[in-house]
Amino acid sequence: MIEFKALFDNNPFFTLTILMSLGITLAYLAKKIHLPMITGYIAAGIIVGEPVLGFVTDRTTHGFAGINYIALGLMSFTIGAHIDFHKLKNSGKRVVSISAGEILLTFTSVFMIFHFLILDNLFLSLLIASISISTSPAAIVSVVKDTKSKGLFVNTLMPVVAVNNFTAIAMFSLVLGSRSILIGGSVHAVTMLLNIIEELSIELVIGISCGLFIKYFAEKNTDSDKLILTSVLIAVFASTGLSQAFNLNNMLPNMIAGMTIINTSSYRKKILTVFEDIEYIIIIIFFTVAGTHLDIRSLAVTGFMALAYFLIRAFTKSVGGTLGAYFYGSPERIYKNIGISLIPQAGVAIGLVTLAANVEGITEIQRFLTTLILATVTLNEIIGPMATKYALIKSGETNKDRPQLIEFLSEEFINPNIKARTKFEAIEEIVDFFIRSHKGSRKFKDDILESVLARENDMSTGIGKGIAIPHGVVQSGPVIWGALGISRDGVEFDSLDGKPVHLIILIITPKKHKADLHLAVLSEISKMISDNEIKEKLFKCRTADQVCEILTEQEHKNFNYFLDD
Repeated sequence: MIEFKALFDNNPFFTLTILMSLGITLAYLAKKIHLPMITGYIAAGIIVGEPVLGFVTDRTTHGFAGINYIALGLMSFTIGAHIDFHKLKNSGKRVVSISAGEILLTFTSVFMIFHFLILDNLFLSLLIASISISTSPAAIVSVVKDTKSKGLFVNTLMPVVAVNNFTAIAMFSLVLGSRSILIGGSVHAVTMLLNIIEELSIELVIGISCGLFIKYFAEKNTDSDKLILTSVLIAVFASTGLSQAFNLNNMLPNMIAGMTIINTSSYRKKILTVFEDIEYIIIIIFFTVAGTHLDIRSLAVTGFMALAYFLIRAFTKSVGGTLGAYFYGSPERIYKNIGISLIPQAGVAIGLVTLAANVEGITEIQRFLTTLILATVTLNEIIGPMATKYALIKSGETNKDRPQLIEFLSEEFINPNIKARTKFEAIEEIVDFFIRSHKGSRKFKDDILESVLARENDMSTGIGKGIAIPHGVVQSGPVIWGALGISRDGVEFDSLDGKPVHLIILIITPKKHKADLHLAVLSEISKMISDNEIKEKLFKCRTADQVCEILTEQEHKNFNYFLDD
């Protein structure tokens, strides 16, 4: 047995082999009993590490450090890529309201209880409260992929997670930067503020530079997935290395790199999906290794404080997220489930604790903080993913991996406030919106407008009953593109029945799909809007998420799957 343990001690790669093999096995078993696969990964780490088998030593852990940083960097890159400013034009207020509700309630409650009832230590209580804001991006991504979830709920959850972690990192850095004052020192407030601004500026420069590098390199090699993947990995390596050189946390720069890509590159979808084949491996490595750090015996050290932190955070995340979504006026399935989906906590929290370890003069505080967070991460990462999975199931967005009609009419492609009064003004407005929402070029707009108007001049696409379906053909592209517009005042569209149009659905298809797809789409949309109740609800919509909810009502979901044929 001694020789076998020595094999682990001297060879982190052998340890990783055992971890991944056991992780895959336990994840499979977890899935069989309807638990998130991530639970199996973490359980494997706990078994191989302390306190069960004890095969992971300090030397082995040191060998894992680089792997953890890269895995966390890639996952942070993925989360940052969910901050799409165009998508947030419709969903931004909802995301901000949810984030504000749960961040403020969680931070305030954790701080007040720990400072006034448990610790009586201002600096440490602020650090704990800052960490409590964070939500595990890797756990959320893993559960979403595991359950094949997508839709309005997921499109709300991912930006909220990103906002959580941006805020947690910024708040934690602010508190660390203020330590001299909070602990009783005499550092000038202006100096402290300048140091914080300097750190954030460096992180922004690193993140934006790495994002632009990926954009430039990928757009020069659009036909090579291997070269695009190489550029992503080089950028994440560079961002992580530069962050370490400046003694910064590497999460924020990588989030900014992902955010830069999603908002600037015309090939963003290809860039962001090119490393999906290796993402599964990264998730297994990260969480099995993270599990080796989660010493269940540390619960005995922190005692009721760890349990108090877990319960306070879980409760306030759930209540705060629910209240934020409710007061904004989010759909019922969002405000009832969004709060509990935010419970997972691991990578970002561990990263922030690691950042504190590099700060001089707070050794005892850092040790206590590490013990507390690692103890509660054990609970958060076992119970949290189950809560997220439950929320996704209740939201009705699991197992949505089949092609759907609704995908070309998702929230970011809906304009609930068409202002035009005439047919040709309305067509130009909806085409212009289509180009902006799909980030198309001026030439692409001209080509689409020419195709749509040519069809319109042959015969009006105002099919009657307040509906128009203008459509056009392009040389190439995805199976179907589109946009939807709502006009509350109505548009004179030369409709077949002479009535004003309130609902405009623009459909764009590539030439190779023109013959069959146009008819199929028109047929399915006609079925949907032939229901007067649905049609009247759509006419009265004031926001894009209201339109999405109507289109995805449970009793009408079957029309979405015609693309399978």
